[in-house]
Amino acid sequence: MEALSTLKTDRLGDVGITSSDLEAMQAGEYILHARNGSLLKHPVEKIRLPLDPEGHVQRLGLVQAPDGTLYATQQTLFHRSTDGGRTWEHLERSLEGLDGWRLQFHPDGTMLNVARRGSDPPGVWASRDEGETWESVGRIDIDSDGVLAMGFSVTRLTDGTLLMPVAVDSDRIGNAEAAREGPAMGRVYRSGDGGSTWPEFSVLGGWCCEVNIHELPTGRLVAAIRYQRPLLPGDAPDLLEQTGAASIDQGFPFKHAFVASSDDGGHSWSTPSQLTTVPGQCYCAGVGLSDNRVVAVVDHRYPREMGGGRAMVSHDAGETWENEVYYISHGRAAGYAATITLDGEEMLTLTGSCYGDVSGWDKCIGRTEFSIVRWKLAQS
Repeated sequence: MEALSTLKTDRLGDVGITSSDLEAMQAGEYILHARNGSLLKHPVEKIRLPLDPEGHVQRLGLVQAPDGTLYATQQTLFHRSTDGGRTWEHLERSLEGLDGWRLQFHPDGTMLNVARRGSDPPGVWASRDEGETWESVGRIDIDSDGVLAMGFSVTRLTDGTLLMPVAVDSDRIGNAEAAREGPAMGRVYRSGDGGSTWPEFSVLGGWCCEVNIHELPTGRLVAAIRYQRPLLPGDAPDLLEQTGAASIDQGFPFKHAFVASSDDGGHSWSTPSQLTTVPGQCYCAGVGLSDNRVVAVVDHRYPREMGGGRAMVSHDAGETWENEVYYISHGRAAGYAATITLDGEEMLTLTGSCYGDVSGWDKCIGRTEFSIVRWKLAQS
């Protein structure tokens, strides 16, 4: 069985917080930082983006082109910055039947999008006019007839290699009967020719989905993983209590963020280890800073009035995590987040917020307010 974390992520920093604290923070020019029993306002810059009529808290992307241009995506809006994220131009774009934006770049600067059209294999499209027009340039051939699910980002390593996480047999994640045939498997496909072919994959592990991979300055790769599975034969009778799932009447034990690492460029991975201990803290995306630090922004879903994004910190390349937390955003629907750094110190975090009725997934469409938060870690 999975080794359970001893770090309790419901009260990081040993301080409580209220929904009123978080709502005021969302409207203000600060985020909240909890550490050593103190809750402090941490000044930041928030760049609020135009409302996308098709936007959703779980549809976003943030990526840097080889020439330094930054692109933030919602659903039909591209936001472009050529000055390090200080100012943004807003462009309208169409997905033309594709299932989302997973932007990355060929080393020559060509914009790429990895996406699916219907039940087709994942394809790669290229654009030389910032997403106005696209042409098919490749696809990822997966030797499975099972249901596939891709993460929300593609990683470009410093040597130009592209990495794309794919969950195979992802329909087993919420189906205990189907899970008896075996786990949904997280794979990481790689391309060395700018996305035209993807001849190799490594295995990240069972029940690994919605994976975001980040390269640290040292070359280590850290995979932030949504780890989710049903109850399985052989599980401890009290596993739902152990993982906190019983407290929210959740019938499957794991809906948490896990992490894994690779020191060989993604050819092999460490065994995923648990990061969060609260069910519904499950989507995670990180960034590597200087001095071996990693920041991971995790969504928090339940109860809804406490929803939002929370950042955790590691000082040893993701091996251990500190008992502190930064509250980045708030909303009744938890927003996924994407973070990049341009200098190893200052970060840009793109995240969404939706208030009001969030009783169904589609209730957030066209009602999600996105912001880019420019921030740094507090001094020790």
